[in-house]
Amino acid sequence: MTVRDLYDILKHTPPLTSEDSAAKAIRLLRTRGLPAVPVAQGAHVIGIVSANDLLGLVAGGADPRHILRTTPLFQVMRPLTVAASEHQTLESLAGALRDRPAPAVPVFAADGRYLGLLLPQDILAALAGEPIVPPIAGLATPVGVYLTTGALRAGAGDLGLVATGAFLMAINLAASAAIYGLARLADHFIPVPEQVAAHPGAAAAILALVLFYGLQILVFLLLLRLSPLAGIHAAEHMVVRAVEEGEDLTLEKVRRMPRVHPRCGTNIMALLILLVIAQQLMSSLGSAVDEGSRVFALFLVVMIVLLTWRRLGGGLQRWVTTKRPADRQIENAIVVGESLLQQVQARPSAAASFRRRLWHSGFAQVLVGFFAVFALAEYGFPLFVKAWGLLTG
Repeated sequence: MTVRDLYDILKHTPPLTSEDSAAKAIRLLRTRGLPAVPVAQGAHVIGIVSANDLLGLVAGGADPRHILRTTPLFQVMRPLTVAASEHQTLESLAGALRDRPAPAVPVFAADGRYLGLLLPQDILAALAGEPIVPPIAGLATPVGVYLTTGALRAGAGDLGLVATGAFLMAINLAASAAIYGLARLADHFIPVPEQVAAHPGAAAAILALVLFYGLQILVFLLLLRLSPLAGIHAAEHMVVRAVEEGEDLTLEKVRRMPRVHPRCGTNIMALLILLVIAQQLMSSLGSAVDEGSRVFALFLVVMIVLLTWRRLGGGLQRWVTTKRPADRQIENAIVVGESLLQQVQARPSAAASFRRRLWHSGFAQVLVGFFAVFALAEYGFPLFVKAWGLLTG
């Protein structure tokens, strides 16, 4: 194997400049979770700096904070002792690291471009025949788990991904219908958008619509929590966690994994839900408020979406979109995980274009299902009712 075969697991971290401070290197080491970061002078990488190098800088210092903020990296970095070209064999690179140990190895293309960092443990894993798995993304679908590395994928197909979007919009519409029904049973104690439009008033209109759509969100979340999708979603997270931690994919090991994952697509789903509800809110306001109030309401909605979608996504993941999965759901997720790992082992250097990676993310298919059901409810169902009325006279 050559270094090029490991391109997908390179740490594509940008180099710092030799004039950057040691404090900036610390920030990059923490945020990227790396043992070292590269240092460049102009367009050329000339060294690396590790946490140990920086610890040596402040050992016994009277003012560590001042030292770290004012010391440029060229004073503390170590010159490159080992560098790799993309066509170099892993065996020769391992020999170079044996003679000149380094926490990370900068990799360069044939034309001299810096490509990223390669870690010694990844080199050893490749030489040992262990599958080196790129970051895995996944989705829960009504027909089971879907997993992908971007270049490879396993589990539910495109129709399953479309079904996910359709299911989410379907329960959103069911939640809306439930709140309309509740409003009628409560003798319109809960104001519906049509009532708001009939009785203009800026503050009252906004508060009434916030109440209506807030209740709709709560019902949506309850339906999602009660659905099997929440258990499938948790099983997907637990299998991904097991792979990332190097555990065997057995029921006993996977069952112990946490069901919350920091790279969960629930954040995107939360953003999508907020945008749809915001669109419904602005449409419902209509002529109920003046132009200035509509602009203010739009600004308020946009700010709420921007400030809350990530936090909302994290909370939704913990309390709504995942729940303790059944053993059968975990076992099905394990089958998908093993299938993906077999593909990775058979094609360790599999690469994909940006378009292919975007398609394999599943987001486009989910959107198709989401808006297909929305369009069907918004336009198709009213047309069907009207045609049925004409036919039945």
